[in-house]
Amino acid sequence: MLEIKSTKIGNGRPKMCVPITGKTTEEIAEQANRVKHSVAEIVEWRADLFHESEEIDDMIDTLEMIAGILPEKILLYTFRSVEEGGSRPVSLKMYHDLCLSAASTQKVDLMDIEFGKVEYLGRKFVQDLKIQGTKIMMSSHDYDQTPEDATMIYRVGVMNQFGADIGKIAAMPHNLQDVLRMMNLVSRVRAFNELPIATISMSDLGKVSRITGEITGSVLTFGSLDEAQSSAPGQIPIDELQFVLETLSVKEKFSTSDNDEREVH
Repeated sequence: MLEIKSTKIGNGRPKMCVPITGKTTEEIAEQANRVKHSVAEIVEWRADLFHESEEIDDMIDTLEMIAGILPEKILLYTFRSVEEGGSRPVSLKMYHDLCLSAASTQKVDLMDIEFGKVEYLGRKFVQDLKIQGTKIMMSSHDYDQTPEDATMIYRVGVMNQFGADIGKIAAMPHNLQDVLRMMNLVSRVRAFNELPIATISMSDLGKVSRITGEITGSVLTFGSLDEAQSSAPGQIPIDELQFVLETLSVKEKFSTSDNDEREVH
């Protein structure tokens, strides 16, 4: 279990995260003020969607503006590469410098760094980020398919070895079996490590994975401010997401695996 700003991630219902997807400073400020009054515990800034400027200093100014509007929310910083569903290409050096600059503001509570990038940038990159006080969510996205179980389990294991605080596995399903495999991933991973994991089966077919985290063990779920501002296929508007999570909430202890008893409320 991970605790950030008195929010316990990995205990009870999955924590809700809503992305800020604006392209300009004005759009971002408007969305941040809307998110401020939402039920989401976590707010993600998708920095790759910011198209007003490509200068690091301008991006950092925007990050600090968001943090100033949302002091009580957990702020998740994400620059998603094109290879994993982002809006613009980024070199390995630029990715490295953007992440370190964002972490150095000490305004970022949680940072998404891509598994594929960390394989090249190494453990020191992760350590340098964590020294600044940010927690690390290491992510892997497959927009073409849902990998074999062994591949996903391997990725989570490497994330754990690299020092991630949370692992995130998101993939595109082609059939119901892919969705069910994703929903069972946390239970299978628990045989190897205790890293908190967010698992997401994308698209309309996979939406059920976004609302069942309390019983499958997925610690985070992503919802949108509204249908027009989603950052990934299958996201549910945040108010609808809250209603469904509350409706499906389990009121007793249960186990997601032989070694993992969870208490929910």
